[in-house]
Amino acid sequence: MFSISPGTEALRPDLVLRGRDVVLRRFTTDDITPRYLSWLSDPETNEHSQRHGQAPTSAESARHYLSNLSPEEMILAIELESEGHVGNIKFGPVDRRNSRSDISILIGEKAVWGRGVGKRAVYLVSRFLFEEVALHRLDAGSGNPAFIAMVERLGWCREGVLRQRVRIGERLVDWVLLAQLREEFRRRPELETPS
Repeated sequence: MFSISPGTEALRPDLVLRGRDVVLRRFTTDDITPRYLSWLSDPETNEHSQRHGQAPTSAESARHYLSNLSPEEMILAIELESEGHVGNIKFGPVDRRNSRSDISILIGEKAVWGRGVGKRAVYLVSRFLFEEVALHRLDAGSGNPAFIAMVERLGWCREGVLRQRVRIGERLVDWVLLAQLREEFRRRPELETPS
């Protein structure tokens, strides 16, 4: 049996998750920089995102979005020692009744694409949500083949495809539904902080 209501103490404002070379920390208004805003408006970065083709995001709208998050959801900045802030990963709102949460990720800094940063961030958040928050299930939906392949390598299962479900730019694309259950999660020492 698992706990579905461990309390909100795990979702503290000073949350920091550390992996081998990735640090995840609370995203704040100080992170809403011109560099960050450029990620949200870049067509290549958003090729598989529902933001593709939309007007650029302003600092004001980014601050408004951040201030309207519920206490049961969180955006974490993804940092690498050598490059600093390279992207974000979001989870929630945590559905405590059903012991589940959605996650989503953006790797904005193109210089780190293909280096496994997203994999390490998803792993750290999954470990936290399964082991510290005691959730039973994590969900994600995506039309991005790279994201789909990455989470499948982490043990996530493809649960369905919503055909031509999401408009990205001028195209309607398939939206793949993915999930991982707590009993499917496996510790990966190569992604952990060295002892």
